[in-house]
Amino acid sequence: MNYDLIVIGGGPAGYVGAIRAAQLGKKVGCVEKERAGGTCLNWGCIPTKSLLRNAELYHLMKHRAGDFGFKFEGLSYDWSKVIKRSRDVSDKNASGIEFLFKKNKVDYILGEASMEKAGEVEVKLADGKTEKHTANKILVATGVVSRPLPGLPFNGKTVIGSREAMILEPQPKSMVIIGAGAIGVEFAYFYNAFGTKVTLIEMLPNVLPVEDTEVSQT
Repeated sequence: MNYDLIVIGGGPAGYVGAIRAAQLGKKVGCVEKERAGGTCLNWGCIPTKSLLRNAELYHLMKHRAGDFGFKFEGLSYDWSKVIKRSRDVSDKNASGIEFLFKKNKVDYILGEASMEKAGEVEVKLADGKTEKHTANKILVATGVVSRPLPGLPFNGKTVIGSREAMILEPQPKSMVIIGAGAIGVEFAYFYNAFGTKVTLIEMLPNVLPVEDTEVSQT
């Protein structure tokens, strides 16, 4: 298939660029190897806020229920449902973007893209087959991935990245988080709220080192 524009990556830059180009009359294809929405929607900003909301509610009910006029005994939670709610939020939003692709006549191609020649994109589909597409312009919007520490590669079990931490089952009794930036602090709060013993390691003097001093030193 020949396109005016092929976008590689369906994240915030990719899907917005693809939809806007289609709205301007271009024939557009968007290649994504997972779900539309990219890291932010599927494995970052959106699902972590869902997890944090669960943690906030549990913390309030456990420690401050009386302040709101509630009284009960035997507060408990279902860890699997806590995780599932976060995934459901992401899936619903990803489906919304896929609907916008269809509405704006963007061809949504699910597979892994590679470029061997100028103006040509080869896509490996989930079933192992490949497709070749050509385009006058190609927008590469592939995003980023977690960076492992030297000598400490991810193994998906005892050494994990933020993606695995979002769907980790069963709940761990203890956890060491290396890096006290926004991502590290969010996960520390979430797991600690549900009773996991969390150790947070940061090489700089304060947590949240790139935030305002009033925040990082509080």
